[in-house]
Amino acid sequence: MKSGIKEVLSWIITIAIAVILALLIRTYICEPVMVKQTSMYPTLNDSDKVLASKISYLTGEPKFQDIAVVKIDENNDYVKRVIGLPGDTVEIRNSKVYVNGEQIDEPYISDDLVYEDYPLTKVPEGKYFVMGDNRPNSEDSRSDRIGLISRDQFKAKIVYRLLPFSKFGKVN
Repeated sequence: MKSGIKEVLSWIITIAIAVILALLIRTYICEPVMVKQTSMYPTLNDSDKVLASKISYLTGEPKFQDIAVVKIDENNDYVKRVIGLPGDTVEIRNSKVYVNGEQIDEPYISDDLVYEDYPLTKVPEGKYFVMGDNRPNSEDSRSDRIGLISRDQFKAKIVYRLLPFSKFGKVN
């Protein structure tokens, strides 16, 4: 009888430890995220499942061209690319993005995209300029509703695509 109770207790402890570890990993290290928009096309498609590293932004700062999950408001998290860091200037002319006066290399967007100009803007300290890769169809830092992103709005960095399996791997 005692060995049966020990066995059940052992299983309960094992399951409890597994649940606690899973919660800690999901809360502080990484979590799967479903992309729910087309603003990152062609890099990410609507309904792609990606792995988001939370620890990247717990231990470090967002970097130029990171693909990040950013909290826009209580109900909305968006996936966007970091274009401008604190202190940078960002400008869009003739569908080309210039950071600190230099046109940036963007192999991840389609060459034929046409989108509106954006005036020269200095990114203040503690803020970031983010954009979707599908520039004509992206609500991002160019819009009044979203604007520049505060450091505390960064939730996680997208590191791998999990689904679809045909595109499994690192996301750039």
